[in-house]
Amino acid sequence: MNSLAAVYDAVKQFDKTELLHRERLALVKQKSGGDSPAYAGALASLGLNLLHQKKGTDAEPLLRECLAIREQKEPDAWTTFNTKSLLGGALLGQKKYADAEPLLLAGYEGMKQREKTIPAQGKVRIPEAIERLVQLYVATDKKEESAKWRKELEATKEDKKPSIK
Repeated sequence: MNSLAAVYDAVKQFDKTELLHRERLALVKQKSGGDSPAYAGALASLGLNLLHQKKGTDAEPLLRECLAIREQKEPDAWTTFNTKSLLGGALLGQKKYADAEPLLLAGYEGMKQREKTIPAQGKVRIPEAIERLVQLYVATDKKEESAKWRKELEATKEDKKPSIK
């Protein structure tokens, strides 16, 4: 199920992956419990899928549940801060800018502080968090802030380019 979902996600067929994420969520809840880190991970995966589909209203309650579990079970994990950024993204998509901003900022800062603990496949979450901050400040017409975060995003992309020796 995870492999098939990864294939659909890779080709951006998020609507096809949503059902797989929902099935996985139910299985993980049954197997691991509704307050387990594994269940929180499944909630986050579905929440991200819904954000890709621009379904922020649907993603919000899932991401709030995920964040509650992670803040209780893994308060200092990078994934907890990624969830804050994702929840901020769900609120951003609903134009709840004042509620989104502190979550987006805390999410980015927390991941940045824990960057060395993020596995290779999770490193993409930092530029995604920055992109959400750019979107927020563009939407709220805060030109200086959007320029600052665009610069940060470019610096992050530069860090990822292979060096020529």
